[in-house]
Amino acid sequence: MPPVFHGRRTVETADNVDKLFCGGSASPARRQGAGRQAARRGRVKEEGSVSIEGIVLVPLVFVVLLLITEASLWVYASSVAQAAAEDGARASVGVDASSSAQGLETARQILEQRSAALDDWELSASQTATTVTVRVSGHSPSVIPGLKLDVVESATLPWELPR
Repeated sequence: MPPVFHGRRTVETADNVDKLFCGGSASPARRQGAGRQAARRGRVKEEGSVSIEGIVLVPLVFVVLLLITEASLWVYASSVAQAAAEDGARASVGVDASSSAQGLETARQILEQRSAALDDWELSASQTATTVTVRVSGHSPSVIPGLKLDVVESATLPWELPR
């Protein structure tokens, strides 16, 4: 280590600093403190660790937020599809309904009113002698490009017999 000039004296080591500022010879406690300082100088500095943590944590937080948003959009799309299927099935089993056409029209109206909730939706209906089923399928909207989550919901109700 090159000598450091302090006033008129040359300071070369930590011991010389202690001697210079502590009046001749440093006390044992002071020498131990100097040793601790020297040991601290040899440690790895952690000054840049906050930047590295930020580089790792910020994208991780954004990914978690995107996944939460994606899951919320899927749940909303599923609930809209389920509501459309249930209302379509209710409309199909009415007393005057002879086919499931009225149920499909009701489900279509609901899906058109909430067009942002479900992409590429399709409706289908089937009926048996005792039940009617309306099925809604499509994809939930996505905030992650290229990701398409399927939504398939159906509702089955028994036919209502006229009284």
